[in-house]
Amino acid sequence: MEELIQQYVDHAKNGFYSVHLSEISSKGNQAFTTSDIHNDKGVLLAPKGVNIDQGVRQQLIKHKLLKPLDNHIGLEHQADTQSLISEYRLLLDKYPDLRRMNEALNYGPEFEKLLQLERLHPLLTQKLTVLEAQMHTEFEKSIFAAWLSTMIAREMGLSMDQRRDTLVAALIHDIGLLHLDPEIVCSNRKLSAEEWRSVRAHVIIGKIIADSVPCIYPEVSRAVIEHHEDCFGAGYPFALNEEQLGIPGKILNMTDSIHSIRVKSFRNSQRTLGDIKPYLQLNPTTNGYEVYRATMSIIKKSGLQPVRLKAEDCPQDYAKNLGKQIDILGEAKQALDDIHENLLELSDRIDQHDAKQLSALAAVTHRIRSTLHESGLLSNEIAAWLHKESELSGVDQQIMGEFNEIELLIKELTWQIRNTVRMFHSYSDSKATRDTMMLEHIETSIQSIQEIFDRLS
Repeated sequence: MEELIQQYVDHAKNGFYSVHLSEISSKGNQAFTTSDIHNDKGVLLAPKGVNIDQGVRQQLIKHKLLKPLDNHIGLEHQADTQSLISEYRLLLDKYPDLRRMNEALNYGPEFEKLLQLERLHPLLTQKLTVLEAQMHTEFEKSIFAAWLSTMIAREMGLSMDQRRDTLVAALIHDIGLLHLDPEIVCSNRKLSAEEWRSVRAHVIIGKIIADSVPCIYPEVSRAVIEHHEDCFGAGYPFALNEEQLGIPGKILNMTDSIHSIRVKSFRNSQRTLGDIKPYLQLNPTTNGYEVYRATMSIIKKSGLQPVRLKAEDCPQDYAKNLGKQIDILGEAKQALDDIHENLLELSDRIDQHDAKQLSALAAVTHRIRSTLHESGLLSNEIAAWLHKESELSGVDQQIMGEFNEIELLIKELTWQIRNTVRMFHSYSDSKATRDTMMLEHIETSIQSIQEIFDRLS
């Protein structure tokens, strides 16, 4: 674990951070040096009092630094408690369902008080300022995570110290992205295995930065590095299991998932957090059952309801389309069965490190197969019911609500399978094993899943 962390110490000192500093300077928020900056050989690279422009950036990015760059930097304008509260209020304006949840649970005053009580270290507010300017989507996600994760922490009955740890970790959990190549981090194309490993390193870099902050709470940096782990041992960077994970990290993983669903999956629809229940019900133990139970309780107390199609939106076609999607999901499940068996066989034939990665993939495929079975989507009863409803001339609102829930289940399971395919490609591209025959067999199954899902489009 420590060996892996040491690999990214230089990234945490600078990496591509100077690129972002020079760019925000060009946008009007001047970044400048507050002390002399030396490389690891003691050579002066930039004296105190100079602005971080493109020339200084080029000088800094070519060298390993003696000390972290952020220790030498000041910003003309820097985030503070009031600016974070303002961004939180803008978030509620942007997503009315968040505001409704906030009001139903009477959480607004408490959250703002939490922000006011927690005086963030200037190094952290510097990072948040740069994150807001350069990666606003990630900054908005951090505000969302801070709000929802502390609400979950309250619902779980956690102490004020634990809520404080959760708040700080949520705000800074993605600051490591600022030290990675922005052309990779901000890319919409498919990433190579090497590029994907680079992006995943943001949790390690984030922990290194958090650990460098004087008097940082230990659980904060722990949550930062754990926020992409899960209880099945299929996360990163260390594939930890439930007993090895802290509560704040589990909560952050949950809030990141909910943010992705609400902001990305629901982007072009009228769906709200009231539609999130089926997603949660498919993954009740991914982040620990206590986190799941608290999150479900919040959704219930919010009073938010699923968005249902109106009866005039052609329910017969809706039922037929759902039936076709379930048939396609069934075909994908058969290919997934083959992949799972091959993963188990392959993990017995390679070294321990690679076996751990493949075992994690096998754990994911096993969970998806079990979830498919437990959901009942592939049962003959569901197929017969959908066929019957597709033949009827009228469908009531209750049936439309059930259609809606089935659609959400299909979308979540489809995403999980696609994500597993991406995880396998990342492993396969890394050429971690020489068992080419087995990998080719798995690759064939993966290809069949992709062809199957092309029909879903």
